[in-house]
Amino acid sequence: MDAILLQEIEFTKEEVLLGLQQYEKETYFQIQDIIYYPYYFFEYQVSAKSLLKFKGKAACTIDGLGGRGAMVDVRPSFSRKKVEVGRFPELVIEEEEAITMAERFIFDNASSKAKFVTMPKITEVQRNLFYRPFWITDFKLDNKKSGQLIVDAISGSYHPL
Repeated sequence: MDAILLQEIEFTKEEVLLGLQQYEKETYFQIQDIIYYPYYFFEYQVSAKSLLKFKGKAACTIDGLGGRGAMVDVRPSFSRKKVEVGRFPELVIEEEEAITMAERFIFDNASSKAKFVTMPKITEVQRNLFYRPFWITDFKLDNKKSGQLIVDAISGSYHPL
């Protein structure tokens, strides 16, 4: 078991099953497992001269496997827990590469939202590698077709695999 920084589960196995069954009454669902997906969290102080003086914080996540960036409105809360090896995939994106991606992502995002007279100054405030929980769910339809869904244990959103 390894101790990792993770987000706590907000949608339990039972809540996910109940929600899916209410939405798709003719489908049989079964939760197979939980996995913890790696993300890097970055928070920056951004300042620049524009038509108005711009100063504020911006935060993003970088996907630890695919390198995709996403803006974050609210800083996630983390806890350190021991999780069985195998419940979280090995990182593909190393920290130094994630730093470069995050700086570029924040710069591009800030530049697209405001017209700066000077180059924005971006200063890192916080950085964490964390893991987000996802439920792996099997489903079977009446016509015998089957498949899998991945359900975000924080937001409750789901996508076919």
